[in-house]
Amino acid sequence: MRKQLLIGTMALLGVVQAQEALVYRGFAELRQPQTLPPNEWVWEPGEALFQSLVPGTLRLIGVVEQSRRVQVAAQPNPLQAYVGKEVQFYWEGQWRRATLVSAERNLYLYEGRYLVGLPGTVAYPDPSGFSAAPGPRVTFRYQGVGAATLAYLTRALTWSLRYTLEDGELTGWATLNNALGHSVRLGRTELVAGSVPLLEGGFSVPASRPEARMLQAAPAMADATEAEFVGEAAGTYRYRLPGEVALEPGLTELPFIRARVQPVYLWRLQTGFSTERELAFMRGFRFVAPENLAAGVVSIREQGVFVGQAGTSDTAKGNNVTLMLGPDPEGRATRQVEQQARNRFRVTTSVRNPKPYPVEVEIQEAMPQPFTLEGEGLERTPEGYRIRFTLAPGQSRSYVYTLTLQQR
Repeated sequence: MRKQLLIGTMALLGVVQAQEALVYRGFAELRQPQTLPPNEWVWEPGEALFQSLVPGTLRLIGVVEQSRRVQVAAQPNPLQAYVGKEVQFYWEGQWRRATLVSAERNLYLYEGRYLVGLPGTVAYPDPSGFSAAPGPRVTFRYQGVGAATLAYLTRALTWSLRYTLEDGELTGWATLNNALGHSVRLGRTELVAGSVPLLEGGFSVPASRPEARMLQAAPAMADATEAEFVGEAAGTYRYRLPGEVALEPGLTELPFIRARVQPVYLWRLQTGFSTERELAFMRGFRFVAPENLAAGVVSIREQGVFVGQAGTSDTAKGNNVTLMLGPDPEGRATRQVEQQARNRFRVTTSVRNPKPYPVEVEIQEAMPQPFTLEGEGLERTPEGYRIRFTLAPGQSRSYVYTLTLQQR
C-alpha cells in the first residue's frame, strides 16, 4: 500500500507531468491535468499533502461532480501487534525479556511483576506492528470521462521575498518552501503578491515526522532570468517564473528581480509639539519603485557595510519605497521656542548636515487641538504640518512658525 501511495503521489506532483501552480505567501493553488475513467476516480494524496489542504478548495474541473467521499483511517497503536508476545529490553548492561500484556496501558509482565513501560532500549521481535496505516483517500463521483484537471489549495507550498539594496542596485530572490517532504515539478508557475486571506485551516490528520529543511541553490534553468511581472488581479501582483521549476523538500531560492534605483539617505522626525532644545531623527533610505514591487525584507549595504534590514510593502511602479533603520547619532535638529503670550509660541528649528553626502529631511509635527499655525514653506495637515527639504554636505537650513493654541 505504501509503495502504491508513493507512486500515486509522485505522479500527482509532477514526476509524470508538470502541474501549474499559483504560489501565494502562505499557500498555493496547484492544478494537475488528469485523464479520468468513467464515473469514479480515487485520489490518494498522502498524509502531508492531505493535512495541508484548505477545506472547500478541492475540485475537479472538466467534469460534473456529483459527490466526494473523504476517508481517513484511524492510526492504530503499533504495540497492538505484540500483545502476548515476548520483547527484549536492554537494562543495566544486559538484554532482558518481558511479555507485553496490554498495548493501551503499555503494560508488561517481567519476572512475575507487572511494569508500566520498560526501562532502557526496547527491541521487538519483528516490524509487523509498525507497518503504515492506509493513507487518506478521496473518492470522486462525476458525470464525464477523459481530460480534466484536479485543483486545490495547499498550505505546504509557500513563497517569500528578500531583497538586497547595495550602492543603488536592488536585487531580489524569491524563496519557495516545499513542506511536502518530496520533490515537486512545476510547469507554468506564478508567484502572487498581495493580501489574500484564508479563513480555514487544513484537514485533521496526525502530523507526520517533520522533515529536515535545507537552503539550496536554484535549479539549473535553460533560460535563467528573473521573474516577469504579468499583471494585476483584484489588488494582487502576479509574477511568472521562467521555464519549469523543480522544488526539492525544504527551501529553494530563485532569482526575482535586478534593477538600478537611486536611493537617497533620509532623516525623518515624527513628533508631537515639542519645546525640547534638541530633536533626534530616525535614519533610512527612499527610492522610487522601478516596477511593481512585491513586499519583502530588504538588506541594505552602503560602501561595503551592512547597515540594517527593513520591510517594504507591495508598492506600485513609480511610488516611493521608504526603508527606516533606526536612529542616526548625527541626526539632530535644534530648536528655539519664544513664548509671545500665554497661548502663543514662535518656534525656530534648525538642521545641519555634517555628512559628506546629501540628506533628505522630513519633519512631521502634530499640534494640540484646536490650533492655528503661521509659517512659510510648511505643508499643513489636519494634525499639524509637514516639511521636506534636502541638505547638501555641510549645508544648514532653518524654518520658523508661530503656533497659537485656541481655547476649547
